[in-house]
Amino acid sequence: MHITKEEFKKLEEEKKLLIKSEYMGESYGITYEALQQVINGRKIPLLITIPQSTHELEIGGDRKLYYLTVFLDAPDEMLDERLKERGVEISENIKKQRKNDREYIGDCLYRIKNLNSEDTTKLLHYLWHYRNIGGMLPKKIIELMIKCGMLLENANENNIQGASYDLTIGEEYFHKGEIKTLDDKKPFIIMKAGDYILVSSKEIANLPRDIAGRFDITVGLFCKGVILSNGPQIDPGFRGKLFCLLFNTSSEKVQLKLGQHFTTIEFDKLIEPTVPYKGTYQNKLQLKDYLPEIVKESAINKIITDIEELKKEKLLLKILPLVLSSFAILLSIIVVLLKLFGLI
Repeated sequence: MHITKEEFKKLEEEKKLLIKSEYMGESYGITYEALQQVINGRKIPLLITIPQSTHELEIGGDRKLYYLTVFLDAPDEMLDERLKERGVEISENIKKQRKNDREYIGDCLYRIKNLNSEDTTKLLHYLWHYRNIGGMLPKKIIELMIKCGMLLENANENNIQGASYDLTIGEEYFHKGEIKTLDDKKPFIIMKAGDYILVSSKEIANLPRDIAGRFDITVGLFCKGVILSNGPQIDPGFRGKLFCLLFNTSSEKVQLKLGQHFTTIEFDKLIEPTVPYKGTYQNKLQLKDYLPEIVKESAINKIITDIEELKKEKLLLKILPLVLSSFAILLSIIVVLLKLFGLI
């Protein structure tokens, strides 16, 4: 409801406001009384706030209450349409405010994009129902979260399994000291025996701060002798490309293809939210950002090369006596011929 500035100030002075904020030059607030009325009616209250106000709930709200904070990131087209219906001009200040809201989503636990009323409603229902429960996410929740812009971006719904997602090989990879690119004309990577290769996933991780990820190599590649050499855990709150260090331990060549399923990722919901990832690789999408230095070949690969060189040297040592012996015989024949013709 609308009240005068004097009435709002009085509520503030009497400490009757659960949260208060300034937005686009106007004052907004929610009273403790309004919140309690909804709770007394045995209903779940929905509080519409700006992102910055979520911090007030965390530090100043009633500690007996649990707040599930969600940032609904509506597309600009939808927001513009609503403003036009109200007769509001879309000014530069409005565009700037939107940008600020998206850059600072406060302490919101979840950020929902690609808003679809049915999918969003279902997801909010599950998130509230399982708010204090930990465990591995099943297909129906993975599907809804991906549709709403969480867990993975650039994802394919067909890759969602019963309790996991099939990650696929992306365009960038690192091999023998070079960052290379796959495309439709050159879609294959050949791993020789002893080779290691750093491959990227097509998908981009985008985890809330109460969900961790864990991935591992497919059984098919493992049976071919390929192992995953890096740590498989993805921290809650991480957003960025996933890169895997693959090592060919077999004596045969192994072929990888752009878009191939190479690892499987599962998602684990924590029993409560934690501190989100804020490390060096947050929001990094390019392979060059993950490489501290260039290493041209693996130690095993170097050993294999050295062994091949030794084999060549050993073969030379075997052949050399035969060559010298043949040369001595040839030289003796030449001497006999020269004496026969009286040339010496």
